[in-house]
Amino acid sequence: MGRDDDLQIDQPDADNRTVYEKMMFRFKKPKMSRSKALQARPFRNPSLEYEELDSGEVRVILPRRRDVVGKLLTILFYVPESRPVNLDVVGAKVWLMSDGTNTVDDIAAALEDEHKLHRREAEVSLTEFLKMLGKRNMVAFAVPTEFLGEDEKKAIGEAPDDDPKDKKPRKGKKK
Repeated sequence: MGRDDDLQIDQPDADNRTVYEKMMFRFKKPKMSRSKALQARPFRNPSLEYEELDSGEVRVILPRRRDVVGKLLTILFYVPESRPVNLDVVGAKVWLMSDGTNTVDDIAAALEDEHKLHRREAEVSLTEFLKMLGKRNMVAFAVPTEFLGEDEKKAIGEAPDDDPKDKKPRKGKKK
């Protein structure tokens, strides 16, 4: 028997999950609750240029990728310096309200009032649209620090360091 025969991907182990399930969900990010997600404040990527059109739409100018993959693609194919992305009237409203001062809940309420949508319908379509913008690095989200766990607070320097062993002694004159 070889080493590959010892690892059985489709057989559950002690915690009743298969190796495949563990591998697939290993890097899954923790999900945020609905109420916490509605309190997030989306803000536009400041490096992106945009223009408001007379029709009420917004044209966002996306620059060409500057990483290794982008440089390789420009060698192989013609890739323009930038490409425009046109947002319709609803997308334009979301884009313009994503300035870091409005919460997702505020934007959903504005969409609900302006376009005569049910609250849940406005929230679902808004969150899907914001997810898509987030994946394309067009928007980011500011989350209140009270919604963060201890690990996230330590990562951004917000949590107090309770362990005295980790503290370094101060250098200086002793009196």
